[in-house]
Amino acid sequence: MALDYLFECRFSDGTILKQTQADISTIDVTKSAFYDVLQGVPVVFSISNGAHLYTIDLGDGHFEIDGIRFFIHGNRPEGDCTYRLIYFRRHQHNTSQGVGRSHSVEYHIGWQTTIAGENYQQTISVVD
Repeated sequence: MALDYLFECRFSDGTILKQTQADISTIDVTKSAFYDVLQGVPVVFSISNGAHLYTIDLGDGHFEIDGIRFFIHGNRPEGDCTYRLIYFRRHQHNTSQGVGRSHSVEYHIGWQTTIAGENYQQTISVVD
């Protein structure tokens, strides 16, 4: 099954990792390409379907959609903090009598941080 959105990750050392449709780690071929992301320090993480680009900047926690910057209002800590990457795909399979089966995937990107023992996180999701 082809991935509708592929990721690109820029690390703190300036290197860039681009996911391919094969989705295989360059470090351990038994793992997905995201395994390689976990081995470094990501600073900017994006997913794209070729038409739209969704980005999380882990420097200050802002999001971008097609280059338009924004912050999500709400559960966001004040002051300096270290943002950790959140990325996952949620698959939904639907079966309906007479209609058949359908499959959709939600792609989630965002950040998480912990300050004084309190967890904060924000994500956006994109549905294929």
